Amino acid sequence: MKIFVLFLFFLISLVSGDNRPRVWDKIPQFYVDQRVQNFINENRLTNCFEFVENEQYLKLKCWRDNKLTNVDIMINPGKPKKKHYVNDFLSVVI
Repeated sequence: MKIFVLFLFFLISLVSGDNRPRVWDKIPQFYVDQRVQNFINENRLTNCFEFVENEQYLKLKCWRDNKLTNVDIMINPGKPKKKHYVNDFLSVVI
């Protein structure tokens, strides 16, 4: 039974985690604005309205394929938050 609980815990941590591998491509210096503009154009975002939530968070509402779409541009400074997967207790209902 302990092995089953540990296995279940392991599966839940894999599904809920965002630890998938990523390949980061270098954007040449002074070309970040062009890359962001290309991203917006490639995703067919047009006719946008903006709201500045704070100095590091810009919210857009744009039309895309005749549907209103939310776009968030956020600056995340500092170190990423560590995820803790161990709880004080574990409850399994079958």
